[in-house]
Amino acid sequence: MDMSLQERFGSSTRGVLVGLGVLVCFALATLVLADVSSAAVPPTGLNCVASEGKISGRGASVQAHAETAFAEAYRDDYCGNTPNSPEDAAGNTMLAYNYPAAEKGSNTGSGEGLSAASCRTDAYAGVSVPYTEAQWKQLNETPGKLEKALCKLPFEPPFQPKSEPFPNASDIAAPVMTVPVVGAAVAVFVNLPASDCENTTPNNPLELTGKEVSRLFGGNVAKWNDSELVATNPTLAKCNFPVTRIVREDSSGLSEFLKEYLVRAENERAGECDPGAKWSSFGKNTEWPGLQKPGKEGTCSEIKKTPSSGGPEEVKYTEETAGAIGYADLADAVAPKSSDLNITDVQNATATQFEAPNAGKAANCTFSVLALPGTTASDAVGMDPEDNYANNNEEVNHNPTHVNATDLGSKYPICGLGEDLIYSGLDNGAVPNAISRLSADQRRTLYSYFSFVLSSTAQEKLGSIDYAPLPSTWLVSLREGFQANF
Repeated sequence: MDMSLQERFGSSTRGVLVGLGVLVCFALATLVLADVSSAAVPPTGLNCVASEGKISGRGASVQAHAETAFAEAYRDDYCGNTPNSPEDAAGNTMLAYNYPAAEKGSNTGSGEGLSAASCRTDAYAGVSVPYTEAQWKQLNETPGKLEKALCKLPFEPPFQPKSEPFPNASDIAAPVMTVPVVGAAVAVFVNLPASDCENTTPNNPLELTGKEVSRLFGGNVAKWNDSELVATNPTLAKCNFPVTRIVREDSSGLSEFLKEYLVRAENERAGECDPGAKWSSFGKNTEWPGLQKPGKEGTCSEIKKTPSSGGPEEVKYTEETAGAIGYADLADAVAPKSSDLNITDVQNATATQFEAPNAGKAANCTFSVLALPGTTASDAVGMDPEDNYANNNEEVNHNPTHVNATDLGSKYPICGLGEDLIYSGLDNGAVPNAISRLSADQRRTLYSYFSFVLSSTAQEKLGSIDYAPLPSTWLVSLREGFQANF
């Protein structure tokens, strides 16, 4: 683990060091945590330098709360407060993920994460169910070559590389690393009006089978007192209220996790909404029964797209729509403490019981059934063209994507991983490289931060903030693969 020597001191001493300006004198020193065996040499540049070292990332919303927690832990354990004046998007930490300018322009979500990586708009990018094999090849080729990449931004990122054009003429092609960072549950929640739906309070969660989740999101349940729903949930008997489906307007990995679950739970579908169309036929994240050709797809429940991107918007729009059903990662679903949403329990893959998306403050998922790609540390960060994180890579038959844990195991069945994309070769200390405008201090921050994220120290924090840590057996391979290819 590459960390500055200030980690050896208590917080009060660290504050003195920062105040005296001594911190940079120690920044080239390293401290290896107990669970880190790699002897990788960190890149040149200084750690924890607010003026030249802060970085930004954007993309998938599934890991947004986790990235904030990681940034704060990295601050608390290593850097201390690093504010700038005037205040920047990272505040007193060293990085900003899905920063306000990107959120305002709806430039977040997995699709935007792919564009950010290809166009080199940020130091790193977030994705979930990350890419196809074709997209993986395009990410590794000429910068900006990704099909439909959005390289013309309606805003300026907060830190370098922050000004157009994107990509910059000095940016070069390089293999991209895919680094899993967090495990997440996709919560399904409903907003049932108390005046019409007695005893369906948030403290009395509904229980849904896979078929019922499919019928609800597939547009085949007109009202909440549907006989099949009532058979599982007698409290819905008097809920004579129409169902409204709320779906993401952006290219979301969470939408894809939910759809992958629906493919496994009831791909054939049955009902009057878009009859004959299988779940597997809705290939794009933004395609849903009854949405593509309104009025021409049979009798469907109402469906609405969120006005802008991101999980928080999905939660907010569901809260504002009586009778609505929506989905978001667990951390977003529980974020509004005063929410009246009913977060449902879903029948597990073994059909033995209904499971909540959370177990205490952790995501209730079985990630031990997943496996890293390949056999080497470089393979673990997605560098093998034959077996990587592509969602249509079929090297591992039981789980082609390596990140999709839907309908597996005895726990909650709608789960998956969030990953970050980081270009290799950034440690060369000079241009040209994949993101030529990153300073040496920014490259050092990127290296040190992700070395921290891939440690047990950081991962153990996830179980108390509505996520699940990566399997502990993965961390050494991921960390060594990242450090060796950086």
